[in-house]
Amino acid sequence: MNSMLTLEEVKNYLQVPQDDLEKLIQSGKLNAYKIGGAYIRFRKEEVLQLKHEGDASSASGRGGFLSKAGDFWRFNNFYILSLGLVAILIYLILMR
Repeated sequence: MNSMLTLEEVKNYLQVPQDDLEKLIQSGKLNAYKIGGAYIRFRKEEVLQLKHEGDASSASGRGGFLSKAGDFWRFNNFYILSLGLVAILIYLILMR
């Protein structure tokens, strides 16, 4: 199950226009994750919580350190593993 949603999926879930979604992000009621300067991913749990509460002003959904670390891993696991592999290869080459 994918726990991250795209911008279009969030707009459909919440049934809000882009301007309202941006206001939710700016006010801190909905966390968004940026890649390349654009908001492109949202945690599904936070979006569903915001939808079920019905009142966007009461959504907290901040998440703790482990939640944010998990999100970081989901977005960057390929790059982290690639960096580790390159470091191991460099080490093996230099130790010859």
